[in-house]
Formats: sequence, C-alpha cells, structure tokens
Amino acid sequence: MDRIKAEELMGIYGRVAAALNDATYLVLSLPEAERATHLQALGPFMADLWLKLQLPIVREHRDLDPDGNRYRQHE
Repeated sequence: MDRIKAEELMGIYGRVAAALNDATYLVLSLPEAERATHLQALGPFMADLWLKLQLPIVREHRDLDPDGNRYRQHE
C-alpha cells in the first residue's frame, strides 16, 4: 500500500479505536448483564481492528505503529 493511503487509513483507524475505547469505558458502568453482552461484542471488534486492518499496514510501514512497538510483539 502506498504511504499516503497507509497514513490516511491509520488515522481513520486510530479514530475508530479511540471511539471504541470511549465506548468500553461507558460499557463498564452498565449493569453486569448488559455489560457482558457489550464487552463480548466489543472485544472481537477491537481485535479485528488491530489484527486485520492495522497490523497489515504496520507490517509494511513499521513507523506507523500507533503504540510504537506493538508490531514487534506479533513478529
């Protein structure tokens, strides 16, 4: 993927990740029955965001890793 598109996508994905983190904090305040349902859905969504969308870009453009070194944990 070319660098410009990679940067744009990582910016978009970063905003999605921030929104999901915000949702997670709100979900943690829900009653247990509701909380569990939401967390079970959010977990795989967040994992897919990293593993299927961000990680392939970071493998090609390592300096775009939002955590700086997370990629090295998946080599």
